[in-house]
Amino acid sequence: MENWIFNRSFDYPSNNQLQLIKGKILESSKVEINIEKYLKPILQIVYNFANNPWISQEEIIDQLNIDKSTLKILNEYIRENIYLQNLIIKGGSGYKYWQTISPFCSKINDAINNSFSYPMRIGIYPGVSCMYYCGFCGRNQDARYPSNIVEDGYKMFKSVLSELDPKNSAISLSGGLEPLTNPKLGDIVEFASEHGLKVPLITNGHSLTEKIILKNKGLVKLDSIRISLYGVDERSYEFITTLKNSYKTVKKNCINFLKFRNDVNPKIKFGINYIILKENINDLPKLTEFISEVNSAVNNGPGIDFLSLRDDFDTVTGISDKSDSKKKYHLGGLLNYEDRQKLMYIFNELERDSEIKKIHVDYGYALYAIKNGLAETTLKKITDKEMRKYAHTQMSVCVDLFGDVFLYREAGFLDRPGNKKFIIGRVNKNNSLKNIIENFLYNSNGLENASNDIRFMDPFDHVLSSLINQAENDKKFGIPFEYGPVKLRVDPKNISLGNSWYKDV
Repeated sequence: MENWIFNRSFDYPSNNQLQLIKGKILESSKVEINIEKYLKPILQIVYNFANNPWISQEEIIDQLNIDKSTLKILNEYIRENIYLQNLIIKGGSGYKYWQTISPFCSKINDAINNSFSYPMRIGIYPGVSCMYYCGFCGRNQDARYPSNIVEDGYKMFKSVLSELDPKNSAISLSGGLEPLTNPKLGDIVEFASEHGLKVPLITNGHSLTEKIILKNKGLVKLDSIRISLYGVDERSYEFITTLKNSYKTVKKNCINFLKFRNDVNPKIKFGINYIILKENINDLPKLTEFISEVNSAVNNGPGIDFLSLRDDFDTVTGISDKSDSKKKYHLGGLLNYEDRQKLMYIFNELERDSEIKKIHVDYGYALYAIKNGLAETTLKKITDKEMRKYAHTQMSVCVDLFGDVFLYREAGFLDRPGNKKFIIGRVNKNNSLKNIIENFLYNSNGLENASNDIRFMDPFDHVLSSLINQAENDKKFGIPFEYGPVKLRVDPKNISLGNSWYKDV
C-alpha cells in the first residue's frame, strides 16, 4: 500500500517520492506521453478511482480543468499501465468495492440498454422459517412458508439452476429465512454442485445439528459455509436473537460440523460472519476466544478458515425506523464517527492475535478503509431517486421458496411490508426465469420508485446500481467506459465470480 494514495485527501507526493513513482510508471508504460507535463494529473486520476470507484468523467474534468480530448489521452495512458492499474484496483480505500465491481463490468451495456442476459449472481432463498428475532433483520418476524410447498420449491429451484451456465453465473444459498429449516436443502446443494455451480451457504447455524447434517447428505458438496455469529457469549447472543442457549447451540454445531467437514470433505471453507453494532462493538475482541475455543475442540484437522466483519446498513435493517411495532425490540442506532475511530484500534489489536493470523479476514466494503485508518468511510449508498427503473437483472436477482423473483436482495423476505412491487414474476411450470426477466424488461414500464424504497437494497445492490449509473452518465457525457482509465471495465475477461469471503479475488 502506497501512503500517498490511501489517504483522506489527495496530496502530491514529495519530490523524492514523486521521482520513485515516476520511475515505476515509466517501467510499465505501453503508451507514449509527456510524463513531465502530465504526471500530476495522472496521479490525481489514479487517486480518485482508487478511493471512489464511481467518480464520473465529468467530475474528473471539473477537478483537473482539462478538456475531454486531453482526459481521453490520460485515460488511455493509465489504462495501459500495469503499475497504475494495480494502484487503482488494489491501492486505495475502494479495494473491496473493486473486487465486487470487476466481474460485472461485462454486463454494463446490457444493463444500460435493459437487454436480457442471465443474472451473474442469483440469491437462492430456500428457508421455510427462522427461529431468531434479530433487531437488525428486515424480515417480517411473523412470516413463514407453508411446509407443504417444500417439494414443489425444490423442483422449482432445480428448474432455475438448470437454466444457468456455471461459467457465467454464480449462486448463494441464504435468506430470506433460515436455509437449514428447509428439509430439502441438501438436495438443492447436491443438484447445484452436480450442475457445475459452486455453492456457498449462509446460515445462522442454529439448526446445523448432527441430525440435520445426516439428513442432508448433499451438504458435503458445499463450496463454503458462513455462520452468522450474533454474539460472543450467552448474554450477547440472547440479546440479539432473543433465544436462550442460542450461543451454546451454535458453538457446539460449529465444532461438530468442522469435525464432519474434516472427515468427509476438507475442501469446504468454513467461516463466521460478525455484524458490528453499537451494542456489541466492545465485544469484538472476544471473537478471538470463540475462534480459539472452537478450533481447540476440533481434534481431527483444521478449524475455522475465515472471518468476515460487517457494519450495519440502516436502509436494510431499519434501525432508524421504529415504526415496525411487531419487532420484539429495536437497536439503538448506527455506528457514529467515534465508534469508527474505536474500531481502528480494535482491528489493530485483533490482527495481532495469533488465532486471527491463521485465518483470512474479510473486512467488507467500508470496514477495510477503517481498518487502514480512514474512520470517515461509510458504506456506498444511492438515493431513492437514483434507483433504476429496471434494477440490474443482468447482474443480480433472488428467488424465494414460492419461486417469486425479486429485484433486490432485501426485498426477498416473505411478506415484508412494501416488497411486493419488487416481485417481477413467479417461476413455475409455465414460467422460466428467463421468461420472467424478459417479460419485465420488454413488456413493462419498470418501477416507479418511492420514498425509502432503498430499504429493499443491500450493500451489493447499491454497488451495482452505482456502477450502472456511473457508466450511463459517462456515456452521456461523451467518455464511455472504453475510453475511461480502468482496464478491467473495458476488458473484464477471465475475472473470477468466486467467493471473496475466504480469499481475495
